[in-house]
Amino acid sequence: MNANKSQSAFEYLMIIAITLGIIVPTTYLFFSYASESNVQILDSQINQIGRNVIETVKVVYFSGEGSKITLDASMPKNVKDIYIISNRELVFKMESAIGDIEMVFFSPVKIVSNECSGDICKLTDLAVSGLNKVKIESVNKGAQVLISKA
Repeated sequence: MNANKSQSAFEYLMIIAITLGIIVPTTYLFFSYASESNVQILDSQINQIGRNVIETVKVVYFSGEGSKITLDASMPKNVKDIYIISNRELVFKMESAIGDIEMVFFSPVKIVSNECSGDICKLTDLAVSGLNKVKIESVNKGAQVLISKA
């Protein structure tokens, strides 16, 4: 009689072990896939914003002194900082599940902001999540394009 109880208890334990052996890896794969999807969505959003800004910079530059365009940019919450390096590189620094990521967009024309120190111009006020208005205007007799928050 004891052997029957032991066998049925062992069978229940085996069923639970097999069930957990299927559920745990499946759950891990699901959350891993969801995390990768979030990174891809963030990447796509920043890519679209960066390309729009650079394209608008070119339009404003070639339109000449005094031209100005205001863009609406829906900034994701993971953006930590935005800055310009050497008047040619627009950099978005983001935080993700896999670590910090920097996306760089190259400009064929000189770009600046109001907060420049050496080779780096900060655009910290644009790194706020939500809808931001980005003002892009031609300055210095059309030689540079200023990016700022509108």
